[in-house]
Amino acid sequence: MNKPLKYGLFLVTSITFVIFIVCVLFRFINDEFSFLILLVISLISAIIISFLIILTAPLLKDILATYRTMMRLENLSHPLLIELSLEAPGTYNHSLIVANLANRAAKSIGANSILTRIGGYYHDIGKSKNAELFIENQTLGENPHIEINSPAKSAKIIMDHVSDGVKMAEANHLPKEIIDLIEQHHGTTAISFFYQQAKDKNYKTKKEDFRYPGPKPLTPEAVILMLSDAIEAKIRLSNKVTPLVIRETVDEIINMRIKDRQFELSPVDNAKMARIRESFIETLSTMYHHRVKYPAGTHK
Repeated sequence: MNKPLKYGLFLVTSITFVIFIVCVLFRFINDEFSFLILLVISLISAIIISFLIILTAPLLKDILATYRTMMRLENLSHPLLIELSLEAPGTYNHSLIVANLANRAAKSIGANSILTRIGGYYHDIGKSKNAELFIENQTLGENPHIEINSPAKSAKIIMDHVSDGVKMAEANHLPKEIIDLIEQHHGTTAISFFYQQAKDKNYKTKKEDFRYPGPKPLTPEAVILMLSDAIEAKIRLSNKVTPLVIRETVDEIINMRIKDRQFELSPVDNAKMARIRESFIETLSTMYHHRVKYPAGTHK
């Protein structure tokens, strides 16, 4: 007898016994006829319940496995995140802020906030490979792209952090949902800086050559992650972050992505986008609020 059949018989027997004993204890049996009726009802009930348990067991197993995996990935001690913090500390700090922004925005529209936060942690893990070539990991006055002296090559290195991240995620058996977020967080946006640089040098080039391969965001979580990533990067470059700068930056990034048709495949409508916008503004305003200056000698 195979294990599933043994398990099924065990469930039927156990549930029948429990139902029957409960009924006996509560004196539902008055005569021999009611005894037989109760036994049959208990057996039928047990078969139905056992069938439902066995039928839903694989689904429940998948749900629990996914939940355990997400909880493990949410822990910042994962080897991929430790490597990122050591190899690309600027990117690591950026990712923590992006994760916070994305998590709150996801909650504002009822999207999967845990998945979005974890996607924020891992979306740039591919930058561990060439950390020094990304601006958030460079010291003042340092720019390795000057030595590369090729806008196309520099753009290719920048774009490759997505494919490198996907490979690292797959090698570490990250869930497909996280891998999809890594792959979609830049969509098919263009690396405008190097494209403009190529144009200024009169190179024969097309804007498509400077675009990420995509795909464009397909889920609300991917849309939120794309916006969080771009907004945080833009805000970080501001000399002074004021409420006006925050609103202008959020509006600029959202409008740019809409104009570039990055969200045409996603289910995010105008109403949801408005809530996402307000969430970004609220979260950033909290992060960059100005402390009140107290008179000298008073407690702070």
